[in-house]
Amino acid sequence: MKGLCSLFILSLAIVGLSACATAPSPEIPESKTQTPAQFVAQDILQNLSSVNDAGVAGVRWWEGFNDPILNQLVQTSLESNFQIASAAARVKEARALLALSETGDSLLLELDGEVSGQRSDRGNSNGGSSNNTGNVGNNNRDERNALLGLGFTLPIDLAGRVEQEVRAAAASLLAEQASLRAQIISTSTNVAQEYLLLRGNQKQLDMLRDSVSLQEKTLAIVQTRFESGLSPELDVRRAETSVETLRADIAPLEQALQDSRHRLATLAGQFPGAYEELLKPEGALPQYGLSIPTRLPFQVVQARPDVQLAQARFAQSAAEVGLAQADFYPSIELMASIQIGSTALNSNPATSILIGSLSALLNQVIYDGGARNARLDAAKARAEGSLADYEQVLREVTQEVENALTAINSSASRQTALGKAVVSSKRSFEQADALYQLGLVSFLDVVDAQRVYANAEQALATEQTNYATLIAGLFRALGVQS
Repeated sequence: MKGLCSLFILSLAIVGLSACATAPSPEIPESKTQTPAQFVAQDILQNLSSVNDAGVAGVRWWEGFNDPILNQLVQTSLESNFQIASAAARVKEARALLALSETGDSLLLELDGEVSGQRSDRGNSNGGSSNNTGNVGNNNRDERNALLGLGFTLPIDLAGRVEQEVRAAAASLLAEQASLRAQIISTSTNVAQEYLLLRGNQKQLDMLRDSVSLQEKTLAIVQTRFESGLSPELDVRRAETSVETLRADIAPLEQALQDSRHRLATLAGQFPGAYEELLKPEGALPQYGLSIPTRLPFQVVQARPDVQLAQARFAQSAAEVGLAQADFYPSIELMASIQIGSTALNSNPATSILIGSLSALLNQVIYDGGARNARLDAAKARAEGSLADYEQVLREVTQEVENALTAINSSASRQTALGKAVVSSKRSFEQADALYQLGLVSFLDVVDAQRVYANAEQALATEQTNYATLIAGLFRALGVQS
């Protein structure tokens, strides 16, 4: 038993030695430049944060539109979207691989057991058979052997390879978790923007049909005047052209509405057609009714999943550098075996047997033609590239927020101007129509005034839709978690 105890003490000593001999691993450096103290358009964000006293948007930011159908669509999509399900499955896979790396081969014993037994009856004579009872010189031996063997192999991780594999697996898990969060944010934003676009197109389609109806009434008046000899045929043809030009814009809007219904069904994990009954009825374009949370660039960078993904990818590439460094260290396998048994001859008492052995196998590459150096250089280059990607993401994140804020501000200003244009063009059309019926202006003036009025209404509706979708997009830019 003393030999057995010494064997395990030696094994523990070698394992302890391997734990101290880990290869160095690069750490994630800080960004070359600090994020700005505030956004260039921080005042715009501040205005959005103080525009409403109804409360500040939380993680379920889409509820700020106060639209039950939108809430239903987003919730269903977050539960049933297959891209989210795929990202969640990759998180599970990465978590399992991390658990596997934490209990890797260098921490496992490879056990081999063997049990054997033998009994032999051997007769020695001068050449006779065992059936020949007449041979007096027969000598019989009854030999009985029983042997139990147990062996194990323990790889010794002198280079810290397992630690680097665990770091790489942990970084992979973080990357997949960040990808999942990014997919959740992207899905909720896409659903909200598509729904807002659908409602905006429904509003434009309704306005366009009203314009066509108005033009048809004008056409009827012109037709009557022509038949009475008060207007030339030219006015009739112009009126017909105006009606058909407006009517031609109806089909593309109807197609856009159908596309939106299909896309919303797909985002919710359904087949196209699932939301026909729900979304075909017209609904008003919802306006956002909550304040936007005020955030600084540092807070946005910390919250954005694409930044977290870039960090995780750099950590993974840094661990791969450590793995490439580990290839320069020798690998050692500790092998031991124990055999316990007994042997007996004839009727003599059995003799106990205890045999132990300990050996080690050292593997070291003497010459590889520069392959290890090449792998290490490649790993370092990947780490440099990952760091550069991380730096670029920091700048793209702040740029996205800046662009979103300036676009929102521009859209608000444009809506104000277009609102005034609608009021002015409507009054101009009404005046032109009245003067035409009195014969004081040509029909061309009426058509032109009517066209300007219709275009102004359409432009205002388009910009109102654009503003709503920009608000939804701002939450993605700010990294607000769903």
